[in-house]
Amino acid sequence: MTERPIPGFRIVFTIVGVLYALMAASALVRGVSMLRDFGVSEAEIASPVLTDFFNFFYQLMAYIGGLMVLLGWVTREGRAQIKVSAALALANLIFAFRDLGTSDSALGNHLYRGDATLVFVLIGLTIAATFGTLAIVGWRDMARRRR
Repeated sequence: MTERPIPGFRIVFTIVGVLYALMAASALVRGVSMLRDFGVSEAEIASPVLTDFFNFFYQLMAYIGGLMVLLGWVTREGRAQIKVSAALALANLIFAFRDLGTSDSALGNHLYRGDATLVFVLIGLTIAATFGTLAIVGWRDMARRRR
């Protein structure tokens, strides 16, 4: 018996994946100099190592966005969709807490400066909640059909 897919799974993964890739592309277009907005010194911005890592990080982020879209289209069974949604929810919670740890807030180490550092935390939590909601909806639907 084929498991029923989670309603909205494909469209949610497509939208989140595209937005994730667009955020990465925006950072790549702006370049490493965008880090000035977060209190990174000119000496660090001029560092070839930081430039290389910055480009790698945002290229990887764009690739992950593409993987999200792909997962949305190829993951068809409800149980697999629950697992993929839960895994990405957990990953984004970890990313959000990592961003919180370096934020310019009472819970952060102030590595980066400015209120905008909390935007990354909010984005991570929003994505985690989105994927987490999909996992819960799928799990509840599967549990309801087993009764």
